[in-house]
Amino acid sequence: MHFIRLRGPWRLEVLEQLAGAPTVREGKQQMPADWSGLLGDDFRGTVRYRRVFHEPTGLEPGQQVWLSIEGLATSATISLNGTPLPPHAGHEEWRHEIRELLLPNSELIIDVTHPATAEGPGGLTGLVQLEIQTVRPRPVD
Repeated sequence: MHFIRLRGPWRLEVLEQLAGAPTVREGKQQMPADWSGLLGDDFRGTVRYRRVFHEPTGLEPGQQVWLSIEGLATSATISLNGTPLPPHAGHEEWRHEIRELLLPNSELIIDVTHPATAEGPGGLTGLVQLEIQTVRPRPVD
């Protein structure tokens, strides 16, 4: 298995403010990181993270490309090149196969919602990465 980490820079934009007073409404950030440096520890709401990345080179037939997200404490909606992917419920690793959705320059959007009742700062606090995996055919009995 081969990994490509999508560290950044990511663009972020405040979509909804429930609590706190962000110092900025949009900005750039390397990941993984919480949003306290840009929005403050007490910010609660929804923030859109946007990242453009190149299609992995040298993909061969039989290889899968998975998008994985780790360390997200709250919920998120995810789309790749305008196609909605299953939502992330938080507190667990999220993975989805995306090879058929890849373009030469793909746009990944993750809308992170951190509710007013959440503790600590929100954001993409774990790795966001592509996992390239070769699928081996099953032996025929």
